[in-house]
Amino acid sequence: MSSEKENILVVKRLCDIVNNRDYDAMDNLFADSFIDRNPAWIVDNLDELKNIIREAHQALDQDITQDDVFASGDRVVVLITFKGKHIGSFLGISPTNKPVSWTSIEIYRFNENGKIVERWVQADTAGLMRQLGVEIPS
Repeated sequence: MSSEKENILVVKRLCDIVNNRDYDAMDNLFADSFIDRNPAWIVDNLDELKNIIREAHQALDQDITQDDVFASGDRVVVLITFKGKHIGSFLGISPTNKPVSWTSIEIYRFNENGKIVERWVQADTAGLMRQLGVEIPS
């Protein structure tokens, strides 16, 4: 069984992997049965998640900072800040070359082998869209 400390190290490693755009290195961190629960998209497996992250990098050229990380049992919670620049088409929005920044709270659940089996995400997508010039009704 993996410990809370080991699980936190996996999530920190994931941040490094994503920032380095080394998507294939994610394979060792996730279980085959991985499920992503993000209201912004439907992902059925890790390959689909890697594609979404790759596309976001190509459009927003963002890096991740983990502002806070803590664990409880088989879960790790992380507060993340994304910072980048809108350099490619994103959700149909042409590049603005504007800097962007948004936050996300993510919860990772681990199995007994120390692999990520589930992730929940609540990101400030509306804030990001406002920065890209999309009018969000109040």
